[in-house]
Amino acid sequence: MRCALIGMLSLLALCCGSSRSLTGADRAKLHPMLQRLLDDPAGYAACCDMSVRSDGTRVYGVIIRASNPDELRNAAIPLTSVTGDVITARLSLEELRKLIRLPSVRWVETGSTNFPM
Repeated sequence: MRCALIGMLSLLALCCGSSRSLTGADRAKLHPMLQRLLDDPAGYAACCDMSVRSDGTRVYGVIIRASNPDELRNAAIPLTSVTGDVITARLSLEELRKLIRLPSVRWVETGSTNFPM
């Protein structure tokens, strides 16, 4: 009885986590590093291009493949640049979760900071 209760509580904890509430289709739109970042922000934040907004919110550089940039703008996703179906943005984790639920978004990968050689 006690083992069954512990198992049910563990399953409930997994299902209720914010990143776990994403569907399989939503998670399939994310680069594996972004999936890990949503699962464990403290453990994977250093692996991504991260900066801090003036209000203290951590944001991560991403490259988005989407067919309708206006859908992203209408959803209040702050875009940095748009070239055809390639879009760049610096998003909080909540904005990232919101982004991947949009129908026009096909893929989201980690961005990077590049410097001239």
